[in-house]
Amino acid sequence: MIISKTPFRISFVGGGSDNIKKQNFIGQVVATTIDKFIYVSLNNNFNKRLRFSYSKTENVNNTKDLKHEMLRETFNYFKIKNGLEINSVGDIPSSGSGLGSSSSFLVGLINCINKLKKLNLSKKKIAEIACHIEIKILKKPIGMQDQYIAAFGGFNHITFNKKKVLVKKIKVSKTRIKKLENNLFLYYSEITRKSKKVLDRVKKNKNISIIKKIAQLAPKFIYELKFGNLDKLGNILHENWKLKKRLSIGTSNKELDRIYRSGISAGASGGKLLGAGGGGFFLFYVPKINQNNFKKKMNIFRYIPFKFFNNCSVLTNLK
Repeated sequence: MIISKTPFRISFVGGGSDNIKKQNFIGQVVATTIDKFIYVSLNNNFNKRLRFSYSKTENVNNTKDLKHEMLRETFNYFKIKNGLEINSVGDIPSSGSGLGSSSSFLVGLINCINKLKKLNLSKKKIAEIACHIEIKILKKPIGMQDQYIAAFGGFNHITFNKKKVLVKKIKVSKTRIKKLENNLFLYYSEITRKSKKVLDRVKKNKNISIIKKIAQLAPKFIYELKFGNLDKLGNILHENWKLKKRLSIGTSNKELDRIYRSGISAGASGGKLLGAGGGGFFLFYVPKINQNNFKKKMNIFRYIPFKFFNNCSVLTNLK
């Protein structure tokens, strides 16, 4: 049995600028993987069929009969027809989380196939294949940050243009990284959504100038992270959130706005809804001096503790 353990991600700034089809400037994203994972296992099936267990269970004779489109098209890509049992389980529900869970699942699945078929694929190639399957084959209105973040892992500055994607590790002292980690708070909105609906609206938005402004926040974030005042990162997250809300009316709603206002009034200097918007998880930056008050006032919402995870998808081979 081959098991992959692939981290979810938090994207700080730049989300949306990784969809290079509609822009003539370089997209930039700052993101990190966290200690919340999705696990994918592959094992030989004694009956030579395909069995896939996730929130549902599928038992089919051939890949073409699979209803789960991502698994189906990934197996088609690698020319796998049958004879496997696949299981998937995550630390956090994958539906509309905003943590890049779909791409993490796909990267983990490709990692397992890479081991199964002894393909020796690089991290870069795994990310490229994941992007090809999601964007080219499945026609999802998404960018490329989630696939690359899951494949490479760690704290990264990723740039996107029509010729190449460049992943660069952000080198920051452990003390500053730990302080940032201690000042971040993750809350579940209790609202789920299909990201495709929100992203379809964003895709139709012709205001490229907003996306460009979002991309330009990346170097500002990196500067404050490495050399400046960490507490200014909250202000940058807030600016990103204000710009992001202008891309689509589906990005936020009255309940999400209420949660965000609650965080700000409780002492957060800024934050954002992760992922496409419409639901999922809020990330808040809270200066240390405000944290006791913040925790008390925000205890009506579901807090999710997390830490940064400085690694990519990893494999275990059970015999």
